[in-house]
Amino acid sequence: MFNRKIKRPIIMFIGPKSRLWLGGFVGLAVILGALGIWLMTDVPHTHSSGQPSLPVNASVVDGPSIQFQVEGVKADVSGENYFVNYRLKREQSRQEMKAMLSELLNSTVEKTQEQAQEKWLELSTKIQKEGEVENLLKIKGFQDAVADVFLDNVTVIVYAPSITPNEVSIIQDIVARVTKVRKDKITISAKQ
Repeated sequence: MFNRKIKRPIIMFIGPKSRLWLGGFVGLAVILGALGIWLMTDVPHTHSSGQPSLPVNASVVDGPSIQFQVEGVKADVSGENYFVNYRLKREQSRQEMKAMLSELLNSTVEKTQEQAQEKWLELSTKIQKEGEVENLLKIKGFQDAVADVFLDNVTVIVYAPSITPNEVSIIQDIVARVTKVRKDKITISAKQ
């Protein structure tokens, strides 16, 4: 029935228009393959400026977004670097506390969940008040400051060689307004 002696190439069974289409697809496949190989082997080059590494503090916010905060770090702990190191240690401590509270928030014991929620709210309020105090002090002209807010007292350290009575009054007013802590419960120090 079939003549096995006749060997025809497969390409002959395809018409001239089909050959053109087939050639176009083969050419496109070759180009895309070459482009893919080129992109996969292209390694991005990194640039190192020789400065110390920059830590990135990230925290997940409600929803899929992530906020990053970057602060440069130097080795010594005097002057301005004291404030950077203070913030880094404070943030590390808070991240550890948040991790522990996060575990407790997922607890099946209702009382444990409630206590964890209260602690989480206290921590959030503390962070918000400390940030507000620090920002307001910078707005008032202080080069840098850190605040530690507790339920019944507040400690503030400002970057300055000394503090005048007028500056003490300004700091007390800001802290008392933000935290609702009495002025006699506010401790103020200078660090240079």
